[in-house]
Amino acid sequence: MTIEAIKARRAYQRKYRKKNRERINSQRRKWQSENREKAREYNQRYWQKIAEENQNLRASFAEFGIDGTRLNELQEIVRSRKYDDLVESAALKTGKDVSEYILMSVRENMSFDRMRIKWELRDIEQIPCSRTSFYAKRRLFFHYLDEALRELDAEREESDERRE
Repeated sequence: MTIEAIKARRAYQRKYRKKNRERINSQRRKWQSENREKAREYNQRYWQKIAEENQNLRASFAEFGIDGTRLNELQEIVRSRKYDDLVESAALKTGKDVSEYILMSVRENMSFDRMRIKWELRDIEQIPCSRTSFYAKRRLFFHYLDEALRELDAEREESDERRE
């Protein structure tokens, strides 16, 4: 699914939830009261997933094997839009909810704080995570992009060797 399609779906869902908030909340409360064990199980799974996602929050670029030179190369690749499919897939792999903000941050060289100001001015939607989580996911994005580009280079080298 493209980023534009995800944005459109997200906007529709927000509008629907806003319009039907009371009905949705009453259905949710009714279901939770009738299915207490299931609700508790879903809650546990949800928080377990969040804990697993946050496990690598403090991983640095060095821990991902990315030095300053490679980071600059990756940023230039994103800005040039040369490998747009790989870039977007790496962003989506990082997280559908933050992918558009990560791409905006890298493509426009925009910090989290500048994006928050844009949100306060109502130019963009609210960033769905904290500053720490955003930068952690941004580092993870560069890791996924680096992996994808290295795989692409390996495939090219392999195909070049076959031709010879």
